[in-house]
Amino acid sequence: MKDKSSLIQRILLLLLVGFVVMACGLLTDPPREQVENNDNVALSRGAQIGEVVTAESIGANNEPIEVTDRFSASEDVIYVVAEADYIESGATLFARWSREGQPFEDSSMITANQDYEDTYVEFHLESLNEEMEEGDYSVQLFVNGNPVATVDFSVE
Repeated sequence: MKDKSSLIQRILLLLLVGFVVMACGLLTDPPREQVENNDNVALSRGAQIGEVVTAESIGANNEPIEVTDRFSASEDVIYVVAEADYIESGATLFARWSREGQPFEDSSMITANQDYEDTYVEFHLESLNEEMEEGDYSVQLFVNGNPVATVDFSVE
C-alpha cells in the first residue's frame, strides 16, 4: 500500500512541476495577437513609428503631400512616409517593396546619426523612365531589422 501511495505522490509532484513550467511560459510571453495588432508600437527598440502613408510627393522635413493609395503606372516616384515620434541614434531603417505579395526591392538602409523626435522618414520607389506594372503593391518598414508597419497601395 505504501508503494502505491508513494507512486501517486510522485505522479502528483510531476504534474505540479509540469503545471508550474507551463504557467511560467504563459505568463512571460504577451499574446502574439496583442503584439501584432498594435500598429503604433515598434516591435524593436530604437524607434516609435506612428502613422505610415504613401504619397505622390513630400514637402519640408519629408512631410507627405498628396497622400494616396492609388498611383498611375506612369508615376515617376512613389513615396512611403512614416511619422516617427522618436528615433534613437544608431537605429537602422529600411523599406521592402512588394508586388502581388512578392518582394522585389529593398531600399538602402539608413542609420540615424542622432536622436530624432517628431519627424518624418521617407523612402521612395522610382520608375526610372519605365512604366510600373499595374497591380497590388505593399511596402513594409523595418526598424533594426524588425518589421514595424505595412502599407498597401495599387498601381493602375
